[in-house]
Amino acid sequence: MSPETMEALMEDIEREDPLDFGMLSMDEHEARCLMANHFCEVDRQLASSGLDAEARLEVMAAIAAHAMVENMLLNVQRLQDRGAGEDVRAWMRRHGMG
Repeated sequence: MSPETMEALMEDIEREDPLDFGMLSMDEHEARCLMANHFCEVDRQLASSGLDAEARLEVMAAIAAHAMVENMLLNVQRLQDRGAGEDVRAWMRRHGMG
């Protein structure tokens, strides 16, 4: 896994699910580069601690899933801050969350 490969994959994903970088003081390339390098560094650290590829994949998947939960919570909070609180609660009930 290289940061360049990771960035290219992230770019492919963002074509289908674009992100809004308007609130950042860096552009989308810089943000992708930062996260790709970080992700690859975590993988290198896991490898150097003796984890095999399958174990590293499990850890990396857990990190990605954790980030998805965090992203969901941030988006729900943003919707509530915009006054869509009741709609958010109804959406959460429909999806078995509360």
